[in-house]
Amino acid sequence: MKKKSLLLAIGTLTAVGIAIYGCTQRSREATTGSSTAAASLDGSGITYLVDTTASLIEWTGSTPTHFKHTGNLKLKNGKFTANQNHLTGGTFVINIRSINNTDQTGEDKGDLEKHLRDTDFFEAAKFPFGQFEVTQTRTDSSGQKVIGNLTLKGKTNTIEIPVSLHIDEQRITAESAEFAIDRTRWGIVYQSGVIGTLKDDLISDDVLIKLKLVATRQP
Repeated sequence: MKKKSLLLAIGTLTAVGIAIYGCTQRSREATTGSSTAAASLDGSGITYLVDTTASLIEWTGSTPTHFKHTGNLKLKNGKFTANQNHLTGGTFVINIRSINNTDQTGEDKGDLEKHLRDTDFFEAAKFPFGQFEVTQTRTDSSGQKVIGNLTLKGKTNTIEIPVSLHIDEQRITAESAEFAIDRTRWGIVYQSGVIGTLKDDLISDDVLIKLKLVATRQP
């Protein structure tokens, strides 16, 4: 596998989970901010279990020169609650070992996936799962947001996800616009500028994420 190709990929997470059919707009990474937020969620109402076959996290890792790799991650499990069609809580678990590269095939694909699972990136043997926990929802001039804590490699940071959310008595569907997270906040610093990597070998700190989540009412 070419060195440049190996250096490239960074998948993450990620994250989190929720997604969007056809939304292509990129949003900046966001943390909890100064706009008005809803009250903290209390977990009341109907329980919905995540459909892990229908839910997916897509990622794009790139270099500053726009050379990139794409891929996805699956969820291990998850649960959400809603009351009167309003989200009241939720957690889902990301299966880091499921990380998949979608722009390559054969040996190159396998080499990249192995590299992403090793100690340079996600350390999947030591940290096989990530987690996202919803703490708030918010609506502002740019649309709906889900705010929560993303844990990867034993580190937890708050992120804000732009979502399109639909809730009824039988199902929750949520889709995110493409957004960015800074991988270095979770200790993933391989070939990052924060450790003085030379320009020609840099991998961008920002990883683009797009999420699709489906959850059905618990019987």
